[in-house]
Amino acid sequence: MFASLTLAIVVSQSALKIEDVKLGTGEGVKLYDVVEAEYTGKLTNGIVFDSNVKSEKKLRFQVGVGRVIKGWDQGFMGMKLNGERNLTVPPDLGYGERGSGSTIPSNSTLNFSIKLVRILPSAKITMVTEGKGEPIKLGQFLECKLSVKAANGREMADPAKESRLRLSPQMLPWINQAIGGIKAGEKRKVIINSEIAFGEKGLPATDQPGKKAGSDVPPNSDLNMEVEALKITD
Repeated sequence: MFASLTLAIVVSQSALKIEDVKLGTGEGVKLYDVVEAEYTGKLTNGIVFDSNVKSEKKLRFQVGVGRVIKGWDQGFMGMKLNGERNLTVPPDLGYGERGSGSTIPSNSTLNFSIKLVRILPSAKITMVTEGKGEPIKLGQFLECKLSVKAANGREMADPAKESRLRLSPQMLPWINQAIGGIKAGEKRKVIINSEIAFGEKGLPATDQPGKKAGSDVPPNSDLNMEVEALKITD
């Protein structure tokens, strides 16, 4: 058994309490990683409001982009494979004044038991040219030149045209990984693992007459991406 380790992360006037029950192995979760997890959530009175422990389907989400509550975006950082943690999430890092439906009252502190069951392979990034200024922040737009090729060589974007991407919860996880932390003027080469791209199903072609770009992605195809950051805007 591992000794319990307790860590408090202070955010504004509240603290996220993290207790490591089991440390796990391998590298810790990084910003923009895609993870799968088991969890049980309880109110402070001990009532369970949600759990997927008995479900075969684990929760999958990208860390740090706002797809989950802030307490989870912060609480999964640094976890290792098969690690287990208890999180005490204050209201402003959970559901705040609004609560959630009939199960989580307003201004509730939440207790979660979480287990990290998988970290999907992250994009491999090689910097070609360094950028300048502040890196892109969540919610900002990137004006860029973009090339994305599937394993069959098919170009999914038109590199002759400017593209506009946003670092956001709504963006595809592999795009968030590819542009996360980028600066204006930076050029990158990125290899996207098939598991966070289009997986076993791939993506059927969607070409239209007269358009160069297509999206014929074979099953289990990695993506090769080149991105040149022209400008970052709000």
